[in-house]
Amino acid sequence: MSNCLIALIAEDDTDCDTVREIIHRVLGNNTKIKSWASKGCSTLKRKLSAKLTAMSNEGCNAFIIVHDLDRNPQNNSLNDELKLRKSLDSASSGFKSDKKHICIPIEELEAWFWSDPQVVRQVGRDRGKAHSNPHLITKPKENLIKLSIGDNRKPRYSTNMNVELAKILNLELCSDRCPSFKKLLEFLESL
Repeated sequence: MSNCLIALIAEDDTDCDTVREIIHRVLGNNTKIKSWASKGCSTLKRKLSAKLTAMSNEGCNAFIIVHDLDRNPQNNSLNDELKLRKSLDSASSGFKSDKKHICIPIEELEAWFWSDPQVVRQVGRDRGKAHSNPHLITKPKENLIKLSIGDNRKPRYSTNMNVELAKILNLELCSDRCPSFKKLLEFLESL
């Protein structure tokens, strides 16, 4: 897609920044991106249709919505991905585009980092092991924090490091191991 301006909508700024880095790695640093962080999942759903329309009016012609598949606080099981996808589709039903992608990382996008041995080694300072099914990891962000704890018992990892980790993430390996990431790459490549 020539003259592509991508609207990127996510729950927080670090998710926007991380996905922006991945978009630039796939499509090049000249790809223009307008992002909006909703500061929470309920705000994202509530304002989604209006925000998509506003971003379209600002010239965006491709749209990526990133929403984590959270856990149910009562029983700690993952929420229903199909139900979340339908909810996001419904929330954006007033906005029509054939270039819209809903990306739902299983639990949180930090699971993607667990797919790559190099990223895990960097966070853990040569400790830790990548997973062939990172979407099965419970609390991937918290586990990255635990992995990064050094001798001083303070974690080195925070979500502010996600952009740096996205710069070294093996995109092909992550795509093989994380279905949500694979679908995102397929969407980007279709542009």
